Amino acid sequence: MEPLLTELESLFSALADRTRLSIVLFLIDRKEATVDEISKSLGKSQSLISHHMSCLRNCGIVKVRKEGKFSYYSISSDEIVELIKISMNHVRKYSQSILACDIIAEEKMKVK
Repeated sequence: MEPLLTELESLFSALADRTRLSIVLFLIDRKEATVDEISKSLGKSQSLISHHMSCLRNCGIVKVRKEGKFSYYSISSDEIVELIKISMNHVRKYSQSILACDIIAEEKMKVK
């Protein structure tokens, strides 16, 4: 059970970062994009996006397709898309209580 918990914690940590989650949502909407397209859309530097893409790739959330000198990123599987859609539905349903959770607020303050 312990290795599974560690892996799940890492997966959800990858998705818990605001920039990485923005990338995932962008790719779900666009289907496929280059780092340049993602960085322009999110208003972030290419080096920052590349750094986050490495994490998302290592966690199996995105995959890359090379075409000439360009790398095109997309969501790695339908399961990731489904996980995000289920999470979005859950957030819509429990938005007020999620935002009111003192424990999460405290944890966010510790990180800053």
